[in-house]
Amino acid sequence: MALQADVSDPEQTCDLVARVVDEFGGLDLLASNAGVEHFGALDSITPADVDRVFGINVAGQLFTTQAAAGAMTTGGRILLMSSVSARVAVYQHTLYAASKAAVSAMVLNLAPELAERGIAINAIAPGGTATDMAATHGPSYTPPSLRGVDPEKILRSVFALGRRAEIAAIAAFLLSPDASYITGASIDASGGRM
Repeated sequence: MALQADVSDPEQTCDLVARVVDEFGGLDLLASNAGVEHFGALDSITPADVDRVFGINVAGQLFTTQAAAGAMTTGGRILLMSSVSARVAVYQHTLYAASKAAVSAMVLNLAPELAERGIAINAIAPGGTATDMAATHGPSYTPPSLRGVDPEKILRSVFALGRRAEIAAIAAFLLSPDASYITGASIDASGGRM
């Protein structure tokens, strides 16, 4: 069953969770993967850019978590999406990186509160991942001094494993009972980003 909501609108998020609970009788797992990218020099960042990026990447995940946790019982698991950009410098990527660092901080700080209710919360911090967003913004990840160099060659030289992030198996693990002792963690899935 596919349901749609705009995560930047907390009312739509609450309604989405309510529809899931009505349809399935409860909610056990949340995997929040909504996000928007932003590249821009410091002097080009506008209040509208901040509102958009933090409204979706941070507030969207916060209010989705709030709605989902309200519907979960003991054993619930929440997975948010951070980014390796929260700890690795990327040229003109400040706003996006700050939003993803906020997600990792949110997970860390919500863990003890949600643990009291038997709910675990974690995040994945992927490196380069094969997504539509990455395809659109991929060239922006290349430092100015390397523009024009084959992107695959750069990928192989920057990531120890020499390929894009593979996060589905990590997500499945973190949402499974096998990860029952992990909470508050942001798991780096960057392929050994150097």
